[in-house]
Amino acid sequence: MPFPLVLGFLGGYLVGSLPIGYFLVKWRSRLDMRSAGSGNVGALNAGVVTGSAGTGIAVGVSDGAKGLVAALGGWMLGGTFWIAALALLGSVVGHNYPLWLKFRGGRGLATACGGLFVLGLAYTIVWCTLWTVLKSTKKSVLVSNIVATVATPAILFLLPEHAIVAVMTSAATPSEFRIFALGLSAVLYLRHHGVWKERRQERKP
Repeated sequence: MPFPLVLGFLGGYLVGSLPIGYFLVKWRSRLDMRSAGSGNVGALNAGVVTGSAGTGIAVGVSDGAKGLVAALGGWMLGGTFWIAALALLGSVVGHNYPLWLKFRGGRGLATACGGLFVLGLAYTIVWCTLWTVLKSTKKSVLVSNIVATVATPAILFLLPEHAIVAVMTSAATPSEFRIFALGLSAVLYLRHHGVWKERRQERKP
């Protein structure tokens, strides 16, 4: 693998692993999110454990900013789609498995969303549409997240290329973006599947 791609991924990991949301909640409420609520250090749990929608939004914005900064940094590093894409993937991995929090992080959705503003919006649009439909059928947030994450790449492969190109914000081809979508969904799914397994274990007598 060429060095710029490796550097992009590692740089993205370092950006994504910055526990901004964790320290924001710690500073405002003196709570360790890893030991409260769902144990997730993302925006939803931040809002739940603090009882403050504002705090949840602030954490979500900070998580999204990490993905945005990582993807922009990838572009500045090499000016190619794949360096920026790997930087974003690295930031999602870093957010989900941060070294500084003993690899107990969030689920990566806000971080991915932030970076997708740099790469292309097709993934975000399809994912959010699926999630809204699923949640309206009274599926849980976790189930809606998992199904939307798994189904989004499949739908992107079925969509006509012009639909993807219409909302691209980078110079990637539709084929490149579809391949990237598979990788992004794989990273997001791994974290969500881990949470799913943990909850199933908790329900067992």
